Amino acid sequence: MTTLFLALMLAAGPVEFWTGSELRTSAQALTAEAEAQPMAGKTFGAASVWRRAKSGNAELHKTKVDLLVIEEGSATLQYGGAIVGAHATQPNEIRGTAIQGGESRKVVAGDIVRIPANTPHRFVLEKGQSVAYFALKLAR
Repeated sequence: MTTLFLALMLAAGPVEFWTGSELRTSAQALTAEAEAQPMAGKTFGAASVWRRAKSGNAELHKTKVDLLVIEEGSATLQYGGAIVGAHATQPNEIRGTAIQGGESRKVVAGDIVRIPANTPHRFVLEKGQSVAYFALKLAR
């Protein structure tokens, strides 16, 4: 068993649920071009719902794994490669303007994506496109 799995299994705290209806309602309430909503009332602070209506910056989390559940819409996920204009925004967090090289894949409602730590990634959206997703950040 991995250390992360054991840590998650042994973590203290209540059992928590996020219903599909709750996630959709939270995502629909977001209107900004790239707005996040922490899951109110939940004790696991690394969970949030996002809505994006334009392409995001490239990002890389040195110590966290992203688990994304696409709730609505679609986007192209770019991942791998190198971050253009990479700079630290806070400890263990890198941002930049784009990704050079790497791969791309379209994601749609119902898809689940796991992005390992140290993997550059970003959402690319065409004009008029939007995507809403639930994001869970897990420390490795």
